[in-house]
Formats: sequence, structure tokens, C-alpha cells
Amino acid sequence: MGQTQQRDERIDLLRFIGLAMVILAHVYPPMWVAQLRNFDVPLMVLVSALSFSASVKQESYGQYVWARVKRLVFPVWLFLTLYFAVQWAFAYPQALPDFQKILRSYTMIDGIGYVWVIRVFLLVALLAPFIYRFHQRTLQNSQYFRVLLLWYLAYEVAVVMLLPEITGVSRTVLRNTVFDAVPFALLFALGLRIPAMPKAELGRLFGIFTAIFLLFALWFFWQKGSFVRTQLFKYPPQHYYLAYALMCAFALWLMAEPLLKVLRSSRLIGFVLFAGSNSIWIYLWHIFFLQIVEQSWGMKYLLVFACSALLTWLQVTLIQRYWLPRVRDPGVKRNIRALLTG
Repeated sequence: MGQTQQRDERIDLLRFIGLAMVILAHVYPPMWVAQLRNFDVPLMVLVSALSFSASVKQESYGQYVWARVKRLVFPVWLFLTLYFAVQWAFAYPQALPDFQKILRSYTMIDGIGYVWVIRVFLLVALLAPFIYRFHQRTLQNSQYFRVLLLWYLAYEVAVVMLLPEITGVSRTVLRNTVFDAVPFALLFALGLRIPAMPKAELGRLFGIFTAIFLLFALWFFWQKGSFVRTQLFKYPPQHYYLAYALMCAFALWLMAEPLLKVLRSSRLIGFVLFAGSNSIWIYLWHIFFLQIVEQSWGMKYLLVFACSALLTWLQVTLIQRYWLPRVRDPGVKRNIRALLTG
């Protein structure tokens, strides 16, 4: 396995865009805006693959899993504990929910909502080393993509034929594990291949996903008499939703360098890179601000994003300037960074 590489600003840019689109969904914008932004979670999974490729290091699977749990699960649990403590003490921003809802929040099944995305990232992270090994051992793109396609077709068959037959607890468990893990793991596998692909090949993939999306859109329009939203194919993720998301993701990756140039010239690059590299805490804090900001969807979006980013900046600044310099143990420093930054 390789060594840690220099941070790629394109990755932080795409992570920022994915974060911005996720938060936008939660302020309930008009339908056409909700459709345009409906590529967020697949983009974030692709970005996690790009980031994984750029930061692979020698460690056991157990060490890797523990590091992922500290990076993904513990911050969520810390935030939820603070959030529920405030609700218990002040009934603010709303009354404390019942025990079952609290438990489902900590398990990231649903609960208060929003945290299911972290469960998806965790599922993909658990599979990532095995996918990366397959990626390393399969040199030819044609063979690699054929295997991914076969897995995806098997998944689609299972969604259509198997999932409707499952009920009760079994359905809940499978729906929140296998039927989330498989499609997003395949997106992760696709993302691992992106950095080494020439622009022409990336352009061809963009064209393929665009054609698939348009064919489905036209087919559904012919059947229903109106445009069918990709959101209807999101739970679990299916062809129409994934084709649109991949079309947008590949377009953004191809445009990443020009976008970075524009951001540098407008001096927004610092904010974008900060948000991209501290996305998990901005995401967590936005859950709180969603409950207290009451404005039109556009103003609410700007205020929620701005307040979440500002609070995260204060948190990261205090930790990096005043706490970490006083900590001598390197392991403790790493744990603090993993839990409270990023």
C-alpha cells in the first residue's frame, strides 16, 4: 500500500459541493432546486474514494476500522449527546424525544434524521480496503468495470425481486445495511479509478451516464406525462437516481480545475477548502441550526450554512491554537483531531 500524498484541492472542492447540496436538501427548497441538487450523497461517496486513494497507509484492518469509527461514529455520538442534553435541560430547540427515537439516532438508522448519511459512509469505509485491493489487482479498466457492472445488475435484480418479499425486522436490517452498502460501495469502487483515468475516458463516462439519465427521464415522461424526480429512486439507490448523480459528479470532476481558478480569483478558496476539510462537523452543527432558524428556504440555507461553518471554525481554531499545543502525547493529539476536527 502507498504513502500519504499531498492534499488535493479538487477533493476538498467536491466535498464542499456535496456538503452544500446535502444542507440545501434539508431546508426544503422548491422542487426544481431539490432535483438539481439531488446528487449529493453519491458525490460524497466518490469523493471518499478519491480521498482514500490519496491517503492509503500501512495498517491492519483492525487499526483501520478503529480509525474510521473514531473519525465517523464518535463525532456523531458526541454531537447527539450534546444535542439531547440541551433538549433534556431546556426543551430547546424542541422537547427531548422518546427513548426509541434517541436509540435509533445513535444507531444511525433514522431517529432525528440526518445521521443516516454517516451510516452509509461507515458501511462503505468498512468495505473500502477490500475494494481497494481488488482495484490494485485488476489492472485493466475493461475487466474492472465489467465486474462492477455485474455486481450492479445483481443488486438491481435483488431490489426488484427480493426486497419486496422481505418484511419486518429482516427488511429493516437488510434495507439499512446490504441495500445501502452495495450501491454505494460500487460507487466507491468507481471513484478509485477516477484519478488515473485520462480526461477523454472521463468524458466518455460522463456521456454514458448522461445518456442513461436522459433515456430514463424520457421513458418516465412518456409513461407519466411529466418529469419524474430522481428522488423517487433514492431509497434504495437505483438506476435513474444513480445515473443523474454520476452525470453531475463526473461533470464536476472535469470542471474542478476551472472552478478552483475562479474561486482563487474571487478569494473564496479559503472558505471552500476549510469547509471541504471540516465537513463532518459543519454537517453535524447544521442539524442544530436547522431547528432554530425560521426563514424562507433561501435565507434559511445561507444562515444555517454560515452559522454551522462559523461554529466549526471557532471549534477547530480553539482546538488547534489552544488545546493541541498543550498536549504532549502524539496519540492523544491524533484522537482529539479525529474526534473534534475534520
